[in-house]
Amino acid sequence: MKILLLLTHSYPYGAGESFLDAELRYVSGFDRVVICPCSCDPESPRTASLPENVECIPPVRRKSGSTAYLRLLFRPCIQEELFRLFCSGRLTKERAHELLFFMRNAGEIAGALEQAVAVQPGDSVVVYSYWLYDAAAAGVLVASRIRRKGAAVRVISRAHGFDVHSERAPHRYLPMRMFLFRGLDRIYPCSADGESVLRSGAGKYASKITRSYLGTEDCGEGRQSRQPFHIVSCSYMVPVKRLHRIVEALKLADFPVLWTHIGSGPLEGEIRETASELPANVRAEFLGSHPNPEILAYYRDHLVSVFVNVSSSEGIPVSVMEACSFGIPVVATNVGGTHEIVSDGENGFLLSPDFTPQELLAALERVRSMSDGDYEAFCRSSRRIWQQKFSACRNYPKFYGEISL
Repeated sequence: MKILLLLTHSYPYGAGESFLDAELRYVSGFDRVVICPCSCDPESPRTASLPENVECIPPVRRKSGSTAYLRLLFRPCIQEELFRLFCSGRLTKERAHELLFFMRNAGEIAGALEQAVAVQPGDSVVVYSYWLYDAAAAGVLVASRIRRKGAAVRVISRAHGFDVHSERAPHRYLPMRMFLFRGLDRIYPCSADGESVLRSGAGKYASKITRSYLGTEDCGEGRQSRQPFHIVSCSYMVPVKRLHRIVEALKLADFPVLWTHIGSGPLEGEIRETASELPANVRAEFLGSHPNPEILAYYRDHLVSVFVNVSSSEGIPVSVMEACSFGIPVVATNVGGTHEIVSDGENGFLLSPDFTPQELLAALERVRSMSDGDYEAFCRSSRRIWQQKFSACRNYPKFYGEISL
């Protein structure tokens, strides 16, 4: 039997990883597909509907206790990592704790996976971690146990943003990189930028790393208009998304504008309060969190002038893919792989990572004041770039055709 074990953080529970909805429609090449949400809260509601050929088995993790840290210190792979940190001058108490916490989680997940999914001799198993983090390390650990049962195993992982860029991690440290590079059979970063970053640190394992774009569904073209001038943003409301910068720019606007934000999060109250100080010509509305189909319906049914993403760090934002699929121009920060979907002066404008409010406002003003012909060309280019590079029906069959071999 050919089995796919897809390791997620919490999907199909909770509010995260909703972009997996599109990918799972294209799963093929396996007799059994099992999603294992490795870190979901037991109290979280199940929020996603799965295709009929996909089942979900939440692994039941057994807490290993504080003595697990001491036992981990005797593992050769841990000693190797500590030695590498020491030799590079990067060994600190905080990083050592992060390393041990990471591998304790990986061990707990691996144990739970072994118990959750029965594998028989002769089975062919692909362990696929959606994130290049502790679940990927768990995949490497459980693969050796499955092989001892007489099954063939390949272990792969995608990689996105936080799991690629160490500067976004606690203490600027992503644990056990060489362990992952050595133990995984393939790594699929979602952008050329991520591919470059991972290859630069992978040494002799660099050939295992190949970009694989995500994709979004084709829900048709939207209805773009600049009357009224309507900007939309869509994200979880956390510091990395820098939504306060949109507010700062709009405080300087001297033209009528509607700003709609889709999404909620820890900073929602703060952003709402700051936005209450916007001038009378600027109206802000906060729609809160919505299921992905409702977000796509919003783009289809509303007149949108431009989409804005001002994150300080990204892989390639799925929110931008979705906006482009409807032919919406984009203003975004030039971070991570964003330039792979936003071509400056073609379907939008790129801002420097440390842009000022004046620069954001100027980019919005350029969209607002360009000729109808130029604006329509931007809209066509957004749709075309999405079709060529980020369409689900192009990218996911290719991906599953490769990993199911």
